[in-house]
Amino acid sequence: MADLSVDFAGLKLKNPFIIASSELTNKLEKIKWAEENGASAVSTKLTFLQVPLYARPYHIIEKEGAFYSPSGERMKVEDTQELISQCKEQTELKVIANMMGPGGDIDAWVKLARMLEEAGADMVELNMSCPNLGLMAKQVGKDEKPTLGAVIGKDPELAGTVCKAVSDGVKIPVMAKMTPEAETMIVSEACWQNGAAAVSAINCPQSLPPLDIKNGGRPMYPSTGNQSTAGLCGPWIRPLAYRHIAQIRTRCPDLPLAGGGGLMNWRHSVEAIMYGATTLTYCSLLYLKGYKAFAKIEPGMRKFMDDYGYETLADMRGLALKYIVTPGEVDYIPMLPEIDLEKCNGCGICAAPGHCECIEIIDKKAVLVKPKDCYSCAVCYFLCPKDAITMVEAPIENTRAGVAMKEM
Repeated sequence: MADLSVDFAGLKLKNPFIIASSELTNKLEKIKWAEENGASAVSTKLTFLQVPLYARPYHIIEKEGAFYSPSGERMKVEDTQELISQCKEQTELKVIANMMGPGGDIDAWVKLARMLEEAGADMVELNMSCPNLGLMAKQVGKDEKPTLGAVIGKDPELAGTVCKAVSDGVKIPVMAKMTPEAETMIVSEACWQNGAAAVSAINCPQSLPPLDIKNGGRPMYPSTGNQSTAGLCGPWIRPLAYRHIAQIRTRCPDLPLAGGGGLMNWRHSVEAIMYGATTLTYCSLLYLKGYKAFAKIEPGMRKFMDDYGYETLADMRGLALKYIVTPGEVDYIPMLPEIDLEKCNGCGICAAPGHCECIEIIDKKAVLVKPKDCYSCAVCYFLCPKDAITMVEAPIENTRAGVAMKEM
């Protein structure tokens, strides 16, 4: 049977599955659910020495796509200390304490980290990505000094300075959480060179949600009268997360990397590892589908690994990196869609794309009428709801894509 165990910056984990810092990890009962359903570690909800503002969870969800999360409860350090202590007494989980120090006071970051270490945390996670009051005020034109947090993650020198101070000040491993608003591979390298034992990528990109267009552009939230820019989570950000994971792994081949962002099933989890993740973090899946969906990831991954001969996670890690090239180096293969008329129900979805003039519906079946105009783009292949289309290799002179290649 496949071995899912992993050494993550000194933490011995039974599997790579970590519940990300969120309202999923602010109470002992929820953390116990995480353990019961297969997690090996949790990152506790964001903690401050002094909570800078009142906030409670409010979200907008677009089905199967976006999970927009402008706000969530922040925890006082005393409450997190108690939670960590409870977790260490009542679970076997590794506890990662997500934290953010106050603006302009790096010593306070060290103080906070030590308090969490003393409570029993196995690792601290420096939040260098969460939007905060000062930053958002600046973005909307108000004259307030940005506080550390989202600002620090964009500055490799500042991020490295904080990592060095905290790493020198505690004995447990330090992990830095990356913002996708930055060049994460550069910031990650700076953190690693200055004592960080690991990085986590990515947090959510800043965004704005859809509006209530029938009510003068008011927010869609039923529970607030206005809104702020904030994190976009869920499946829509997964390709963005893959890009950051791959770039960090390419830049820092040996850096322990917790990869996440819109991972919704075991297949996504395998993909993240093949892009270079050491461990995996989950949040939106649990918000949207609960722990029963999360519990399916481990058996799904084990079966995949057994079926394809991967004995350990290291056997899969980074396999996809060798296929990432510059645009000018892409190896294009001329292909044409082959339509299975028994499966085709003539729905017309494949003939609808505006850029394509190759497929028509004739006698209630899809027919490739102009193969030499085909770009080999494969949009029809991905759109077909009946899996009636297969892309097959074609002679170079038989497709528009092939002719264009020959002429280059």
